[in-house]
Amino acid sequence: MNNYRIYRKSTYTEGGNSSLSQNSLLAIGILDFGTVDVLETEITWYRQNMNYDLHVITRMDYGNISRLQEKYPDVTFIGFSSITFSGEMINAFAAECKTNYFLIVRTDGDLVRFDGAKLFSMMEKKEHPAMICGALANSRREIVPCVRAPGLKKEHIFTDSSFPNMKDDTKVDTLYPVMELGLYDRALFQRLRGFDEQIHSEYWQALDWGVRCWLFGYPIYLTQALLFQFPDQLSIIEDLSETEGFERCVTKALCIRQVNGKNAIHRISANLDKDVLKGEVRTRMLWLVKQDYPHLLSTWIGSESGS
Repeated sequence: MNNYRIYRKSTYTEGGNSSLSQNSLLAIGILDFGTVDVLETEITWYRQNMNYDLHVITRMDYGNISRLQEKYPDVTFIGFSSITFSGEMINAFAAECKTNYFLIVRTDGDLVRFDGAKLFSMMEKKEHPAMICGALANSRREIVPCVRAPGLKKEHIFTDSSFPNMKDDTKVDTLYPVMELGLYDRALFQRLRGFDEQIHSEYWQALDWGVRCWLFGYPIYLTQALLFQFPDQLSIIEDLSETEGFERCVTKALCIRQVNGKNAIHRISANLDKDVLKGEVRTRMLWLVKQDYPHLLSTWIGSESGS
């Protein structure tokens, strides 16, 4: 049973800033991590500046959703009954929005740049990415290291961070979306089964999603056409702790090897989740993986190229 309730927007609203044609293209999901006042400020800004279908993902016991719904009848609210990880929130939003693409933003960050023409052009190409991540800036408006590259030491997965080259006409490969922010292909997100809700970590959820994208043959890009700023944070630090469920990510990433062009099970000796190996890896991933993690690592360039 789902632990959330959906408060859908009114079919007809006055003063709303939405259109049927735009709504079929993009939905925006605001992850609520602040006060009600901050949330209302964010809703107002997106209603005034972004002419797309707007959703707020929050907690039912946090603020008065009924009051907010009356104030913003053109906004859909998804209210969770308990504190949950952002991956589960995004999964619920992706199942609800029914658009071609969706954009994930947060109440503790500002959307500084959204170049729709460039972003949609990249997503509409035949060989398009699974998603596009944005550059991240701190309270001083300084770009922080937000490009991620894969690493492996024995059977321990780690990631390296670097600064993006912020030229106008460039994009760069990145392993996963930091804080799960970015522009997603909704249908592909659904086919890849979204974020793993049994992983209790934003970092490991995002890493698991990104690795699956790359192993299945779908790249993830980062471009300055999308830019977020965190006005109250001088540094943006992820919690890399090996929390409950991180073994699920490791198992899916490392338990398939390609031998003579064919996928085979490779049983790791540490951080193995036997249920994931028997279920997800053997029954599904084994037939879908286009490259294994060591190959991804050995061929990773991450160099920027024209968009």
